[in-house]
Amino acid sequence: MNSKVFSQRFNRELASLGFPEELTEKTKAVSKVFGVSRHLANSLIFGHILPGAEQLNKIAEILEVCPQWLGGASDRKRTYLNRETADSIS
Repeated sequence: MNSKVFSQRFNRELASLGFPEELTEKTKAVSKVFGVSRHLANSLIFGHILPGAEQLNKIAEILEVCPQWLGGASDRKRTYLNRETADSIS
């Protein structure tokens, strides 16, 4: 996973959802919505810390994007599919 790609895509999705642009307000909002500390929220915004697989899945689900795309492993941006949805399609 590439921290620069994650940070760019994470921030792009936050902006598209109307998260505040001002850093303090954005950090508070990310902390609240994603259930993380403000320190971790700030680190995710700047790409200083990359989320683990479980946390990446949670973030992707909330943002409704594919975790592989968000983490930089894929260039195809797809809608997040949880296991139940994926199983019902198969």
